[in-house]
Amino acid sequence: SDLVGELEKMESGLDPDEEFVDGKKAVVDDSGATIDQHSVVGLKTHQEPVSEAEQRFLENQQILASQSVPTGTTPYVMKTRKIPDAQRMKILISGGAGFVGSHLVDKLMMEGHEVVVIDNMFTGSKKNIEHWLHHPNFSLRIHDVTEPIMLEVDQIYHLACPASPPHYQYNPVKT
Repeated sequence: SDLVGELEKMESGLDPDEEFVDGKKAVVDDSGATIDQHSVVGLKTHQEPVSEAEQRFLENQQILASQSVPTGTTPYVMKTRKIPDAQRMKILISGGAGFVGSHLVDKLMMEGHEVVVIDNMFTGSKKNIEHWLHHPNFSLRIHDVTEPIMLEVDQIYHLACPASPPHYQYNPVKT
């Protein structure tokens, strides 16, 4: 019956090596299994060589995901550990752009955790944490803690408070 099928394909002008499923051209792998067209498209893209620019981009992303970027405020590189997902916690630090909060951010980031900073920048400064802004495990939200926010986190460090009398006397109701 295979020979009859091959002869029918030859008579119809079709390539005898081509397979058809439900009237559509199919691709057969080396084992004889039929692969759908979507899989073939996916396979072809993975087999194409990556351009030099794409390769550099991927290498840069890997480097940026493993360390901080030197800045004027923090002129050295801080390496981040790679820890398993089961051990990595998502940690919220309110006031994370302040002096104490930014140092806690550095410690937790170097341990390999995911850190979310919320700060209204009343006394904090973006320059204290700008070396982490590129990192995939870090996020900054400009937000006032006197307003509700819904986030799913494993731990919370609440450090949002003006640390000097002039700052908290400037706006006593919010502080």
